Amino acid sequence: MSTTHLIQQAYKDFQNGKTGHAERSLKEILKAQPENFDALHVLGVICAATGQRQEAAQLFGQALALDGKNVSLHYKLARLQFESGQFDAALLAYEQIIALGYVKPEILLAKAVTLLSLQRRQEALACIEQTLAAWPDHADGWAHKGALLYQLRHHEDALLHFERALALQPDMADSWYKRGLALDKLERYPDALASLDRAIALAPKTAAYWLDRAVILHKLERYAESLSDNETGLALAPGNAEAWGDHGLTLSRMNRHQQALDSYQRALSLQAGYADALSNQSLSQLVLGQFEAGWQSYEYRWKKGNADVQRHTGIPLWLGQQAIEGKRILLWSEQGLGDTIQFCRYATLVAALGAEVVLEVDPALKAVAQTMGNFQVIAIGEGFAPVDCQTPLMSLPLVFKTGLATIPAAIPYFAADAGKKESWAKRMGSTGGKLKIGLAGSGNAGNTNDHRRSMPLQEFAPLLQLDGADFFLVQKDIRESDRAYLQQTPKLRPLAEDIAGFDDTAAIVASLDLVISVDTSVAHLSGALGAPVWILLPWAPDWRWLLDREDSPWYPSARLFRQEQAGNWQNLMLDVADSLHLFLDKRAGI
Repeated sequence: MSTTHLIQQAYKDFQNGKTGHAERSLKEILKAQPENFDALHVLGVICAATGQRQEAAQLFGQALALDGKNVSLHYKLARLQFESGQFDAALLAYEQIIALGYVKPEILLAKAVTLLSLQRRQEALACIEQTLAAWPDHADGWAHKGALLYQLRHHEDALLHFERALALQPDMADSWYKRGLALDKLERYPDALASLDRAIALAPKTAAYWLDRAVILHKLERYAESLSDNETGLALAPGNAEAWGDHGLTLSRMNRHQQALDSYQRALSLQAGYADALSNQSLSQLVLGQFEAGWQSYEYRWKKGNADVQRHTGIPLWLGQQAIEGKRILLWSEQGLGDTIQFCRYATLVAALGAEVVLEVDPALKAVAQTMGNFQVIAIGEGFAPVDCQTPLMSLPLVFKTGLATIPAAIPYFAADAGKKESWAKRMGSTGGKLKIGLAGSGNAGNTNDHRRSMPLQEFAPLLQLDGADFFLVQKDIRESDRAYLQQTPKLRPLAEDIAGFDDTAAIVASLDLVISVDTSVAHLSGALGAPVWILLPWAPDWRWLLDREDSPWYPSARLFRQEQAGNWQNLMLDVADSLHLFLDKRAGI
């Protein structure tokens, strides 16, 4: 049999799964004929296919030394180098192909992808535009440009380019997928979902399509469907740590926190130190009352993907390892106003260790926080004398190893200004013996959880029908969607226009017999003042309210009412109305 036939037979053996036999045959040929181009070429192809990339690159190089104009071999080498992460070498190979006169759209686009891998985006864009100028109906060219524009966060333009690609070639699953990602970034979630549906119909075994469809369903709060899609994707890609993290997050939204912890552990077993999983894990641990582990995991809030900017990083961080006596320390607020109110109680504990405390809070909280104790309170942005160390407020439970039984609950730790309290009592006027009840239906609209924890003011209607009380709206901000109802409901008296800061709100709360509030800063303030407060919680509550209990170890004066079904305030409010009826009767001596 001739050498040519032996090489052809070796390639057939490889195709038929006899890889070892094919390799041995070709190596025997190369022993006798070390410069046999075809043997070098075919053995290189076999090595590349079996993961022997270094050997394949060496064989392709030897073959090209014999025939440097072989475009097919240059292309195989370029692909091999790209897949090996040798982007500079791959780029040279593509440029060699183009220099040989083989200017085709697939080569230009492969070069563009390589340039992108080298972060040379403008050159990649020029390469794609060169392709489209010569081949304006090349669907892949439009898809590649859309992908680049997506990377550059030009999501509207990316969307237009994906749609141009799909108009030319409607069966491009990946373009439907990437179109969906662009729509997701534009917060057009139903349209994004429809685009992912098309991608999955064309390529149902692609894990990324299912996993990103799950993410979009999660954003639409269709959690059961999201979980199902996520599990379909994980069946195809069980080693995807991010997907296991998403699985845990969706379970937590379904109040299945113990199962969520199992998913986070799967994520962490695949990617140790995965900050997003650790941060989300902490919230499930804390809501389950697993404080020791939860506070540790909660420190990863600074390392997760969408982490807040950490202030005062130039000052040494104190987490309790060193003695603090005689030191000057800055304790600074983070996250929302309610978080600051809840955790600034720890300032007195730090001061009791012998430290000189500087407490930094939102300007709206400065006046009321100054009632806490004998330490300096400043507003964010105000200057302060040098300090020895700093701690964010929400790290202090970790410092003090807070457990359920050791939550510092020396209530009240805020006090209302006596003069303001008298002034507000006069403004609210005499109620003729009726009780004064404050209501708050919404908080900070910018909070990512706002749509779950806030509710329209008209949900309070069952309470307003009760006799024996006058009702006052104690939230400072009134939403446009609530104004018409408020104007039509004279029994609910708004106080917003006269509230300047939380010292005013504190004085109002101190003048009331009861506050009924959703989970917002008014609820926290009432608890910090030791005022009776009923807190209305969504079905999947924030971690601080724990699960399945009507009281709060953080605020002894609080009573908790919980939704029995996500988004259903009506049934909750009927329970509140029944409880309020009993409360009014009891206070009236009936």
